[in-house]
Amino acid sequence: MSRSRIVRLLPVLLALAAAGAVSGPQAALAATPGANAGAGTARLARPAGDNPAARGATAPVAGVVPGLTGVAARRAAGSAADRFRQVTNERVNASRPSAGAGPSSALAPAAQLHTDWGVDMPSSQSQGLHATQSVLTGTSPISGGDYVYAPTALPPGNACIEMTTAYTPSGPDLWAWDWCGGRDTVGKLTAMNASFLATYTATVNGRTTYSLDEHKTSTTANTWTAYLYNYQTHAWDTYYTSSGTYDLPQFAFGWNMFEVYTSVNPATGAGYYCGNLAGRAFESSAVQVMQGSSWVSVTPSNSTVPNPPPSGSRLDCPTLNFSVVHANDDWLAQIGGGSSTPPPATHSYEAEASGNTRAGQAAVRSSSAASGGALVGYVGNGTANYLQFNGVTGGTAGSHTITIYYASGENRSTTLSVNGGAATTVNTPSTGGWDTIGSVTTTLTLNAGSNTIRLGNPTGWAPDLDRIVVS
Repeated sequence: MSRSRIVRLLPVLLALAAAGAVSGPQAALAATPGANAGAGTARLARPAGDNPAARGATAPVAGVVPGLTGVAARRAAGSAADRFRQVTNERVNASRPSAGAGPSSALAPAAQLHTDWGVDMPSSQSQGLHATQSVLTGTSPISGGDYVYAPTALPPGNACIEMTTAYTPSGPDLWAWDWCGGRDTVGKLTAMNASFLATYTATVNGRTTYSLDEHKTSTTANTWTAYLYNYQTHAWDTYYTSSGTYDLPQFAFGWNMFEVYTSVNPATGAGYYCGNLAGRAFESSAVQVMQGSSWVSVTPSNSTVPNPPPSGSRLDCPTLNFSVVHANDDWLAQIGGGSSTPPPATHSYEAEASGNTRAGQAAVRSSSAASGGALVGYVGNGTANYLQFNGVTGGTAGSHTITIYYASGENRSTTLSVNGGAATTVNTPSTGGWDTIGSVTTTLTLNAGSNTIRLGNPTGWAPDLDRIVVS
């Protein structure tokens, strides 16, 4: 939550604290699926990291993610949650001159900063959020009382649960912060230890990630349920459920962002976290919102992101760089320096881009599920109908992974050729519908600099094409 959001939130927190709702007993909440998502009955969209083309477009809800709830969760969160309220109160109180005091009393506490950067999504756009969120492994403990919350995501649509990866002095924890019914605190906490990583993470874009689904599971009482994907059972596990009146009505949007609480290390002139996490990167990718009953990618048409991004110095970390890998469903926060080598850069190319070559019957059609709002269909069924991506770069010459995003209501295939060379065939299984996006990967050899990649099918129709990602 940004500084301006926090300042506006304080009256709500103070009122709740007076009533005993912030620090007093929390109403019992069961970590079980919501009314529309019972174990063994619901099926949710399978994340791209578990090969939905091969395993099926949907996966069942099967189990429950271990973790602490209620008082135990709040106690485990400890100073990380306390700091959230402490820094907020100090900043707002410092901005109010005391009676008879001069202007200097309005100064904020020295060297304390709470700020963020990321994507905002208007509430009118959705009733849920999908995302693939990175989690850092093998990090040094954060010192100096700093905390990093990244990614932290609250779906639009008066959602009850903000899912947060919190980096603390004891290591990373996953939080479900409950924003409904006057609770406004950590509802569930799970340590992101070796057991969690082995069960709930996969490698996406070269990073360790977990897959998140949170959506409204009952409209009767504004019930929301968050799920994590279990890569061992290939099913979704319920994380947390909350119901009640949304406590942040002044924020008519959701967010998915990088957030810090930091103090400047006098020895370096930067926030302590900047040195502790040097060389590390945070990424949120494959971000989707639910529109009606369909999941659609977050794009500039249904979200906003500050452009250009702020400099790292504004977050007390001069080596911190923000970038939008793919607008607006994939963002990256990279802290420079250190010895860790970031994974290879990825480049995304939309099928409908004007710089591509569409030959024969190949044509653009609208699709709300596509990353850019459109697909290219009528590719194949002869050599005359093809789509060629122009100006494709892999950075360096050699083998590169190509991920093809597509929609198809039946099993099909496509051929790929680079720079006019021999074509290879890639099977593209049904995604479950002509507006349901799936993906397959293959390896191609690219030249340094610019390349062309042509997709077609000389003997049958290819799927409708969304984009390709080169890494």
